[in-house]
Amino acid sequence: MYNVRFAADFESWRIKAKQLLVSNIKPDEINWITEETGFHFGQEWTDIEVTDSPRIPREYFEAASVVSCFRDDSTWTLLYRIAWRILHEQRELLKISLDADVRELENRHKSVMRDLHKMKAFVRFKEVQQDGKILYVAWHRPDHRISRLAAPFFKDRFNGMNWIIMTEDETINWDQKSLTFSEGVSSHNAPSIDSAEDLWKTYYSSIFNPARIKIGAMKKEMPVRHWKTLPESELITSLIDEAPERLKVFYDSQRPNATQEKQLTYPEIKEALKSCRSCDICQKATGPVMGEGPLNARIMFIGEQPGNEEDQIGTPFIGPAGQLLEKALLKRGFNRNEIYITNAVKGFKWIYQSSMRLHRSANASEISACKPWLKQELNLIKPQIVVCLGRSAAQSILGKMVKMEEVRGKFFSSSVCDKTIILPHPSSILRIQNPNEREIAFNRFVEELGLIA
Repeated sequence: MYNVRFAADFESWRIKAKQLLVSNIKPDEINWITEETGFHFGQEWTDIEVTDSPRIPREYFEAASVVSCFRDDSTWTLLYRIAWRILHEQRELLKISLDADVRELENRHKSVMRDLHKMKAFVRFKEVQQDGKILYVAWHRPDHRISRLAAPFFKDRFNGMNWIIMTEDETINWDQKSLTFSEGVSSHNAPSIDSAEDLWKTYYSSIFNPARIKIGAMKKEMPVRHWKTLPESELITSLIDEAPERLKVFYDSQRPNATQEKQLTYPEIKEALKSCRSCDICQKATGPVMGEGPLNARIMFIGEQPGNEEDQIGTPFIGPAGQLLEKALLKRGFNRNEIYITNAVKGFKWIYQSSMRLHRSANASEISACKPWLKQELNLIKPQIVVCLGRSAAQSILGKMVKMEEVRGKFFSSSVCDKTIILPHPSSILRIQNPNEREIAFNRFVEELGLIA
């Protein structure tokens, strides 16, 4: 067993690894040691001169230089073992994604790159005076040893000012001429709050969007351990507490017609809907799709949202799901022209993929944003029976998510109608791949429509 001592950085390790590979030393014969002192069993490795470098693909070194920042000393053993296996077992090893070593390399690479992204996002400089000159100082606690990996980004981004970024590993210094590195410092030496933080907090408050609050996602993208150095983190709790009232004010200001107590006529609702900007769906949809049908209809069907065809033409339920619904209605003796059909969400939510606009489900805030429009339609039609097609429609009426198999095909009294029933959306039937299973699901849907008849 060889004890190989080196500084805990990639270049130091690479020099030692090259000597060991040329000497044909196997991975399990090496004990990588990053500290300078201490007793370890084994023979101390003595440096040798290397004239020829082992032939290892460039992509290995590109990945290894990033993974070497991973904060776990087992990384050095992993990197050497992979290099050894490329030389002696499989030159195309890195292309075998199912290999345990390669998979671990990829996982550590992703972890380091994610930490690097967070450092770029969460470093906050504070202006201080030093020897009559302005210096910008920041302190950050990365998960991995990424200071040198991150330094070029900050040099390029803040090239025209003198700054230092302190971490517990080391400190990055930039004087507008060169990057240098010095010893790390603890969080106790982080700069104190100044007026620049007050300015940043004002900015953060102004861009905070209460309609997009997702606490779990926020903590994942902005880990709590970084909050200490982020001035805006002091505002998060109060901004979340104020979000419901801010949303109400926002919706009222964006939809004055839809939130008035006065009942609008069908043409007035349709015209007012065109100017709605209460959620991001409005920004990408071709236009809102209003419900259609007789204004004295006894039955009102509420779907989830328009599809691609509905968005382009402006008529609800004319795509594949609408055609399946009409087929089922005809089998039960319904005349679609006697039914009012609409959607809980009035715009088509989509993403562009493979040259197609693919449907995406509306979230709770988007469903809530469209609820005043649906309420206007319900008050105008005054249906005797309301049929909710799908979970989004049910959520709009009930104000909460439901499990379809627990509620489907049962009449109950809701806030909008004494006879309300929830059925699956026809699109869920279309998504069934097996023809026999799809036919069974369709027949069950037709039977449940019989309850309404």
